[in-house]
Amino acid sequence: MKKPNRKTRNANPAGDVFIALYRGINVGGNNAVKMAALCSLHERLGHTHVRHYIQSGNIVFIARGDSPSIAKTLATAFEKQFGFPARVVLLTAEELVQIAAQNPYAAHAAANPKSVHAAICVGVPDEKALNALLKKCAGPESFTLRNRTVYLHAPDGIGNSKFAAAMEKAAAVPMTARNWRTIEALCAMIRG
Repeated sequence: MKKPNRKTRNANPAGDVFIALYRGINVGGNNAVKMAALCSLHERLGHTHVRHYIQSGNIVFIARGDSPSIAKTLATAFEKQFGFPARVVLLTAEELVQIAAQNPYAAHAAANPKSVHAAICVGVPDEKALNALLKKCAGPESFTLRNRTVYLHAPDGIGNSKFAAAMEKAAAVPMTARNWRTIEALCAMIRG
């Protein structure tokens, strides 16, 4: 990972900028969590400048510590407060900027940001199995794997994609996906 620069690293002694991506909340009316309550949870843990983007569990905040420790603390506190578990994928500001910069489908994202997704993986995904799945599904989708991110172009929408529906199982690692509009909004939040 590159060294942090002034644009992405907070100069505040309170800590560094992180992005928590909660998976499996507020989806189809299930596992309802109000974002104000989720932001309050972060604040009780000592995080500062806590902000959210839309209602699907995207939280930007400043904290001290390393990503694994913060993610573990968040997952534990979340389950205790809300009564069900949620996977938390934690990114540093630098990692989010790198994900945005490496998008191989930038032209598609510019034309239709909801057709491009970044699936951030916890671990290294099985690229061979993802390629086999893509061939089996025979849809219009394409993907590119860079670091631990699967970039997906689903021109007919992710909800209609058989590949997207089976992608995590094929990758053999947990992941959470965000459309490109969300990635851009989160990048703007960490810079603003």
